Amino acid sequence: MGSKSGVHVLVVSFPPSQGNVNPLLRLAKCLASKGLLVTFSTTELIGQMMQKYNSCINTTTTVGDGQLRFDFFSDGSNVDELKCYELDAFMQSIDKNALMHQMETVGKDSFTHLINKQAQEGRPVSCIISNTFTPWALDVAAELGIPSAVLWIESFAVYSAYYHNFHGSASFPTIARPDLPVHLPSMPVLNPDEIPSFFLHPSSPYLGLRDAILGQFKNLSKAFCVFVDSFEELEHEIIESMSNLSPLKPIGPLFKSPQVANSSVRGDM
Repeated sequence: MGSKSGVHVLVVSFPPSQGNVNPLLRLAKCLASKGLLVTFSTTELIGQMMQKYNSCINTTTTVGDGQLRFDFFSDGSNVDELKCYELDAFMQSIDKNALMHQMETVGKDSFTHLINKQAQEGRPVSCIISNTFTPWALDVAAELGIPSAVLWIESFAVYSAYYHNFHGSASFPTIARPDLPVHLPSMPVLNPDEIPSFFLHPSSPYLGLRDAILGQFKNLSKAFCVFVDSFEELEHEIIESMSNLSPLKPIGPLFKSPQVANSSVRGDM
C-alpha cells in the first residue's frame, strides 16, 4: 500500500542502540504524519528486539495523514542464536568493529535486496534517509538512482568536529601529542577532554564505529541534505560557519516533536 502523495521514504538505522533508533523513528513518524508512506528499516535482530515491545511492527500503522511500516534486512548474524539477548547484554557480547565490517558487506547486499523488493511489491522507494553509522546506504542509493539524505543525531558542534577531523582542516590530539588543543570555527578552543573522545581520541577502542562515521563524510556528496537534530537558536554561529561546507538543515530537537495522531509505535528494545 502506498501513500496518497505517492512518496515512499525508507529510513535505515544501525547500530542497535536506543540513541540511534529513537531519533530516526521520531523523524519517520513526523514524515508519515504529513501524508507519506515511511518504511523504517534496520537489521532483523534489532527488529526482533523491537517486536518485544511493539505488536504493531508487523503491520502498517496509520500515523497522522500517512502510514508507517517496518521491514528488516539481514546483517549476517544468527538471529536465532542472539535473540535471547537483551540489548545491553548483546552490545557487550559483540565485537563492534567486526559488526560494522559485517554490515558493510553482508548488510549492504541484503539492504539492496530489500529496496528492490519494495518496487516489486508496488511501493518503489522515493528517498532514503540513513543515520551516521551506515555510510554504505548512500552508496546503495546512488547505485539505484534514489535521492538520499542523512540524519545526524548530535549537535552541529559535534558535526563540525568530525567534519574538520575528516578533512584535516583542524588539528586533533594524536598518540604523540595527546594534549593538543583543538581550534574549530566559531567555537572556543577545546581541550582534548572536550572533544568527542569516544571516537576522535587516538586511544578510542571503537575504531570501527569511528571509521563508519568518518566514512559518511566521504560519501556526503551523494546526499542532498544532512538533517541535524539541533536548532538554529542554539548553534547559530556554528551553523553559519558550516553552511558553505555541507548541505545542513536543522530539524530538531526531535524529542520535542509534536505528538501525532495514532502514533503508538516506540523504539524500545
